[in-house]
Amino acid sequence: MSNKKDRSNPDSSEDTAKNSGSSHSPASHKRNVRRSHWRYTVPISPYGWYRVLVFSQYSGYTVQQVMEKLREAVAPRKLKYYYLHEGGEHDVERDKRAAFTFYVDSYKLAAELQLRGHQPPVVGLRVNDRPPMIEVDEAYKWKLRKVIMSRYDAKKRCLNLCRFYADDQWKGEFCALQQFECFEATIDIMEQEFPQLRRLLLDNNHMCHLGGFRGVDQRLPRLHSISLQHNELKTLRELRVFQRLHLTELSLKRNLLPRNYEQQVLVMFPSLCMLNGRCVRRSPSVPTVNLCDNESDLDSTHNTDSDVELVSVTEVKPIVLPEPRVTFLASHTLPKPMGVRKFVRRYIKAFDGGDRITSLERFYQKHVLVSLTLAKEHAMLGTWTAPYAIYSRQLLACREATLHMFAAWPTTVHLPGTMTMDLTLVQPLMLCVSITGSFEENGSANHRRHYMRSFVLTRKDDTADFRIANELIYLSRVGRGERQPPVLTPLQSNLASLMSAETQLKLRWSSRFLRDTNWDYQQAMLAFQTLLRRCQIPENAFRCDAKSEPNL
Repeated sequence: MSNKKDRSNPDSSEDTAKNSGSSHSPASHKRNVRRSHWRYTVPISPYGWYRVLVFSQYSGYTVQQVMEKLREAVAPRKLKYYYLHEGGEHDVERDKRAAFTFYVDSYKLAAELQLRGHQPPVVGLRVNDRPPMIEVDEAYKWKLRKVIMSRYDAKKRCLNLCRFYADDQWKGEFCALQQFECFEATIDIMEQEFPQLRRLLLDNNHMCHLGGFRGVDQRLPRLHSISLQHNELKTLRELRVFQRLHLTELSLKRNLLPRNYEQQVLVMFPSLCMLNGRCVRRSPSVPTVNLCDNESDLDSTHNTDSDVELVSVTEVKPIVLPEPRVTFLASHTLPKPMGVRKFVRRYIKAFDGGDRITSLERFYQKHVLVSLTLAKEHAMLGTWTAPYAIYSRQLLACREATLHMFAAWPTTVHLPGTMTMDLTLVQPLMLCVSITGSFEENGSANHRRHYMRSFVLTRKDDTADFRIANELIYLSRVGRGERQPPVLTPLQSNLASLMSAETQLKLRWSSRFLRDTNWDYQQAMLAFQTLLRRCQIPENAFRCDAKSEPNL
């Protein structure tokens, strides 16, 4: 043994300290040993598999020589490894530079490698809790089919896939339904072997995405009970793939869903009779949903058939907005032209003028009611809201207070190209007008505000002029309604660039793949390959300098 190896072994260093009569106390020595163990701590993998990355590119040793040295380092423990291949893994930026990679299915062995494996000829060794990246070929599908068939109950038409990765038949192999390609193959097998499947149990599989269930209403039309307990679902958006199924039982316990999600689930699935093991009771007279624990309350629900057709949210036709115009007028037969456009145009001109108190006085009734609301997310910042915040959430009940509020605002220049107007109510003595648009503060294009104002105009008789009797004002920053691209972390930016380089996708498309798979590089690449085979990726998603087929 070399001196370096003796120093890396806590047991040998302890013997040396005792024999040499070191001045260090036993307590201090124990603290040093604990620190060294803490430094090489391996996180516990939920699957029981661990990735071992070896960095020996410049050592001059072969893979066999390095593995032999690792066997000596962990002796007398046996080094049993799987999925050995050259190079690193591309799902993590720091893991792709390894000389070769292999996997172990023992935490003690992984911890031993992390603690004692940093010796020549290994330049560096790192162990983490990431599972293997599996290639689903024909041989793997045959084994997958065999394990799934052994878990099917033909009498109950129930398939139990709880803790599927921990099945005894997977010893020496890895299978996780969380991986997109593996889960897609599982759904194909279920469609072929169990077309009459009614119950599906997927508890404790660490699933965070359910995209493989797309089209399940056509592939497994009899499926009515699904259990997804103890998984990692974060949003109810994943459950939309089940909306065309006639689900009567659903269990979502122990997931990362938001609080009080049960009510939203009951709205999404009106045919549910059991949610999280509790009976659902719906009152015919009250449009609310209650949960009860007595199964007797549910007899009438089980014995009735629902004629309501469930339509997926993703398939609802989008709202068709009208073409932009200056004015949208309600379809009323006016007794005579009332000059609403002229009124609004003169009001905006007076508002942009120098003396608002004098110019706007003739537009308001004496006992006008005015209220102002600011955008909630920006009202807390106290920057652009300073001139308006003192009047926010207040009801001004007279013309003088309203005019003094407008006088305290900065000078404005309304932009006619952004303005829309709608006349929503027309009566002989009352009008309701709504206008939206943008204006610039103090003539600066960098200080734009979006406004939405609703006026109620009244008059005493047919010969009098209309004046504002009630006004609601809403202000926000320009672009608040636009969806701003999220700011990426350096690691996310590197993953997006890596995926863009390998797939020839544009950066925003590679970021979209990664974002939809919770920044799991492996899942994003599998999703990309699947959609590419189905020709579902538009041509404009690829860079202009890309070839006809991207390099995979």
